[in-house]
Amino acid sequence: GRYFGLKVKGDSMQPRIIEGDVVIVRCQPDAESGDVLVVQVNGDKATCKRLLKYQSGISLLSFNPSYEPMVYTNEQIEALPVTIIGKVVENRQKY
Repeated sequence: GRYFGLKVKGDSMQPRIIEGDVVIVRCQPDAESGDVLVVQVNGDKATCKRLLKYQSGISLLSFNPSYEPMVYTNEQIEALPVTIIGKVVENRQKY
């Protein structure tokens, strides 16, 4: 498979993934509920979130409880679009 590294900005995934970490992402267009993903919404910047799938759509969750879930219906996933870039398979931190 194809992999790439992405340097994390922001605090939405703290405490597990912090700003400055490099996540290793396996390129894949779909994922399972509970996976940590890199996702692009509406062609904007990529975001790192945990996926929860429902019959009617998805939620993208931050580990940081200060952030509200990003909730999308199946119609919004198609229209915006919400695109899964890949699954986070590793987190590299520097001390």
